[in-house]
Amino acid sequence: MNLQLSLIIRIVLIAFSCLIANAGYVLYQNDKHAKQQAVETVNRIEKEIQTQLHRIYQGHDHSSSFPDAHLWQSINGLPGSCIQFESISSSRQRYVCNEETSQQQSWPTWFGNMYEQLFDPDFEVERKVVFQALSFGSIIVTLNQHTEIARAWTNLQGLMGLTVMTVLALSILFFFTVSRILKPAKIIVRSLEKMRDGQLDSRIPSFEVNEWRRTSEAINQLASSQEQVMANNKQLAMKLMNVQEEEHRYISRELHDEFGQCLAGINAVTSSINQTAKNQCPDIVEEVNSVRHITSHMMEVLRSMLTRLRPAEVDDFGLSASLKKLVMSWNNHTHSETQYNLSLTGDIEHLPEPLPANIYRMVQECLTNVAKHAQASVADVVLTYRDDNNIELIIKDDGIAEANAFENTLGVGLLGIRERVLALAGQLTIESGQPNGVTVTIILPVHIDKDFNK
Repeated sequence: MNLQLSLIIRIVLIAFSCLIANAGYVLYQNDKHAKQQAVETVNRIEKEIQTQLHRIYQGHDHSSSFPDAHLWQSINGLPGSCIQFESISSSRQRYVCNEETSQQQSWPTWFGNMYEQLFDPDFEVERKVVFQALSFGSIIVTLNQHTEIARAWTNLQGLMGLTVMTVLALSILFFFTVSRILKPAKIIVRSLEKMRDGQLDSRIPSFEVNEWRRTSEAINQLASSQEQVMANNKQLAMKLMNVQEEEHRYISRELHDEFGQCLAGINAVTSSINQTAKNQCPDIVEEVNSVRHITSHMMEVLRSMLTRLRPAEVDDFGLSASLKKLVMSWNNHTHSETQYNLSLTGDIEHLPEPLPANIYRMVQECLTNVAKHAQASVADVVLTYRDDNNIELIIKDDGIAEANAFENTLGVGLLGIRERVLALAGQLTIESGQPNGVTVTIILPVHIDKDFNK
C-alpha cells in the first residue's frame, strides 16, 4: 500500500471515530436539552399557578377556572409534550398536550431501540403546587417519546451529512495536496532505479521544499562520487589488464626466446645423438627416443602456455584468424563430442585496442567453461559489429549447466570476464537458454575512452 492511500485511509478512520464521538455528543445534548426544557416548563407553569392563586386570594381573579390551562399553551415549548395537573381532590384535573402533526416513523428501528436504552425519551417531571402551606396538587410534564427520537434522528442525520461532506472535501483536498507533496518522491525513486541499473549520470532535479531539495542534493552528490569511483575503477582495471597483457607478452617472449630455443637445441642434439647411436651404440637408441619424446611433449606444453599467455595470432594475424584457430583447436581437442561454431559479422579486423585481445580472452574463457561444465553437444560463438558502434558477443550452448549456478558461484574465469567488461564500459548478461543451456551476452562500445590506454 502506498503512502498516499495509507494516509487517506487513516484520515477516513479518524473521521469515522470523530463521527461516532460527535454523534454521541449530539444525542446526549438532544436529551439534555429536552429534559432542561421540561424542567423549565414545570417551573414556569408552577410560577403561573402561584400567580393565579395569589390573585384569587387577593380577590383580583374571579375566574372559576383553576388552574387556567389556556395560559399553558404559550408556556409549553416542547413539541408533542403533555402537561397534566392533578389536584388533591381530583376535582380540578387539567390535561394539555402540545399538538404535533402525526408522522410515520422516519428513523430506523435499531436507532429507536438504541436511543431508548441509552436515554429516557418519555421522561417526565413532577412538581408539587403548595401555596400558603396548602397543597393543591401536582404538575406533571411528560415528553413525547416518538417526538424525542425523531428530533434526535433528525439532528444526527444533519451531523452525519455535514461530517460526510467535510470528510469527502478533506479527502479530495488531501489527495491532491499529498500527490503534489509526494511527486518529488516518485521522481527520486525513478532516478534511483536508473542509478541502480548503472545509469550513474542520471541526476535528480532541485525541488521547492527544503527537505526534498536537500535529499536530491545528497543523492546527486552520492551519484557523482560513485560515478567518479566507477570511472576510476574502470581506468584502473584497464591499466591493470594492460599491464597484465604486457607482462604476459614479456613472459611469452622470454619463454619463446629462451626456453623454446633451449628445447629446440635439445631436440636437435637428441636427433644427432640418435643418428650416432644407431651406428655406434644401438643399445641407447631407445633412451634417446624417450628423451626426444619428452622434449616434444615439453614443446607442446610450451606452445599451449604461450597461447594462453599471449596469443600471437591476435597481434600477427588479427582477431578473426585467432578466433577461427581457437575454435578449431577446441573441435580437435574434444574429438567432435562438442561441436564449436563461429560466426563473424562486420568489420572485426579493425577494432581499436584494447578490444581485440580482450575479446579473444573472453571467448577463450567462455569456451573453457563450456568444456568444463556444460557437457554440451553444440556451442556457438557469434561476434557482431553492430550499426550502433557496439560489439555484440554471444556464446551459447545446449548443455546441462544453468545460469543461476554461475551467478551464485562466480568463478575466477567469469569474474575476470566481468572485470574486463566493466573496464571496457560494457554490459554482461548470463541467461538460461531455451530449452536448456546457458547464453552469455556481452555488449562492448567500440569508442573506448583514451584514458583506458594510459
